[in-house]
Amino acid sequence: MSNKFEGIYQARDIYKDVNDLYEGKTHKQYNIGYSNLNPLFKIVKPMFVVITGTPNSGKSSFTYDIAMNLAKQHKFKFVIFSPEHSLAINLKRLIEKYVKKPFDIFFENRLSRQEMVDALKFIQEHFFFIDKRSESPDISWILEKSQICINEFSIDSLIIDPFNEINPSRQSFSETEHISVLISDIKRFNRENNTFTFMIAHPNKQIRDAQSGMFEVKSLYEISGSSHFNNKADVGMIVTRDYEKEETKIRIAKVRELDLMGNIGECKVKWNNDTRCFDEI
Repeated sequence: MSNKFEGIYQARDIYKDVNDLYEGKTHKQYNIGYSNLNPLFKIVKPMFVVITGTPNSGKSSFTYDIAMNLAKQHKFKFVIFSPEHSLAINLKRLIEKYVKKPFDIFFENRLSRQEMVDALKFIQEHFFFIDKRSESPDISWILEKSQICINEFSIDSLIIDPFNEINPSRQSFSETEHISVLISDIKRFNRENNTFTFMIAHPNKQIRDAQSGMFEVKSLYEISGSSHFNNKADVGMIVTRDYEKEETKIRIAKVRELDLMGNIGECKVKWNNDTRCFDEI
């Protein structure tokens, strides 16, 4: 027989959780490894982070930089769903981030075999990859595999790169309904497991700024598919690269809880081809 009061709570039922918040046991802030971005963006569990920007601006690469910094500094573990590239290419990119040297044979300053082996040992313990070879998975499959990684390996974060590689779980849904349910499922997953998610989402179109002449994404509302990305994100990041100045602008455009998760603002980083990473400016 079901309990008619199931799902109804009083203050005493929530006391332990709110007391943990008061004593600072729950909302711990983690720096992401960039001193100029740290005041604007803090990792707090649970959290849902949306990253967008112009094409070829370095959204994925910068996300991997942040993930490697968090793995090195805080021993965080990640599960990665990134089907736009092969598993080997995704692993290669992480090796470069760990060693901070190019991987491929045509670079003179490429990493040594021993450096590659050392990187693989670290990545083996901190990064896990999921992929469905026969077809694009829906969010239920991704979260199911991520839950296994949490149970078996105690992961801290899920990286989805990009959003549009996820199949709708219900064909009868409109795209807007699909995105709303998908984000809600991810946020519920984060709350239940005390994890955070990075989701990379492409914009719906390129808009050239009248003054600078550069293609820019003005807000999270320009992400392809739905305004839910702006409404439901805890933090929204926009990445734009200026090829003439050789600078990349990182703009924090949305922060749900100011000061706790960060602040609205922007900073600049620079792509370093020798290290295959972004450096602070």
